[in-house]
Amino acid sequence: MPIYKDIAYIADDNPRHTLDFYVPDQASGSLPLVIFIHGGSWRTGDKSECTVLAQGLVSQSQGKLAVAVINYGLSQRTLDSIRHPAHLHDTIKAVQFLVSSDYPDNHLINRNNIYLLGHSAGAHLASLMVLSDQLDCIASIRGVLGVGGIYDIPGLLELYPDYADFIDMAFDPAQYQEASPQHIATCKYADAEHIRFLIINSAGDSLIAATHAASFASQLIRTGYNDVELVVRDMGSHFGMLDNEEFWKLATNFVQ
Repeated sequence: MPIYKDIAYIADDNPRHTLDFYVPDQASGSLPLVIFIHGGSWRTGDKSECTVLAQGLVSQSQGKLAVAVINYGLSQRTLDSIRHPAHLHDTIKAVQFLVSSDYPDNHLINRNNIYLLGHSAGAHLASLMVLSDQLDCIASIRGVLGVGGIYDIPGLLELYPDYADFIDMAFDPAQYQEASPQHIATCKYADAEHIRFLIINSAGDSLIAATHAASFASQLIRTGYNDVELVVRDMGSHFGMLDNEEFWKLATNFVQ
């Protein structure tokens, strides 16, 4: 399987602004592209940790899709650390690069058939990206798959008050609602009407309750998004489910 590593989507020599691109062996035609956005509470995580997932998705699809795994800036406990919306802006730039720029084997990709797959904080970023009027290439995005995601920051803090430690590292409290996909989803964004949503939570996830995912899915339906599916079943732990073949099957079946 060809893997192109450390492709810069911003030309600044920052490893946080790079991505890896996984292409099926002997690929031909016009492949859907799955863009994976890792989790880690907006403060940890790296694309190098996602090789098993990326290769698993390509293999599970029997070579019928390609995968890009992106890095983005992370919040740290330093005075000059980035905070919201810098993580979001990085992921938007990565997606727009993959849709419109040249990179190895980009000719194999159908640039109008892009899926965003986000885990945990990455699901937050993927959802926020399509529910807000900030993504120039919104017409190219066909679906969003959120896994163990964070969609409602105030609601998450009600369930898990101890999470204030990492949330306050990434967000100002005045931003909690505007930075929450569930809150901005109360107003339907017309350019995103076509987007399909698959919201997944493992019943074995001890870090994010399934009720959090269910609440977000319900809000999307109430707002008028027509293709929303919620899946809750035991596929392992919060991070362990990413290497679960049952999850890979759900994800690849979602991509059309």
